[in-house]
Amino acid sequence: MATLYVRNIPAELYAELQRWAGDSGRSVNAEVIDLLGRETARRRQRSDWWSKFEEMRARFEPVEGPPWPEDIIRGFRGPIG
Repeated sequence: MATLYVRNIPAELYAELQRWAGDSGRSVNAEVIDLLGRETARRRQRSDWWSKFEEMRARFEPVEGPPWPEDIIRGFRGPIG
């Protein structure tokens, strides 16, 4: 297993980590590993979602939106001149 050292953690953040660890019955180290694991899974899921969205988007032709009100009015007016 790899070792990760984190320096200059703000005191407020470290106190929050200690509180979370205590609430879940884990050490600060175990809490940080759990947080990193959950964040990794969240980012992976978001990345997977986005790549699936891009694949689906590439399969479909863009649909032209509804006409602009100005175009409808011009259609009723007829040609100028």
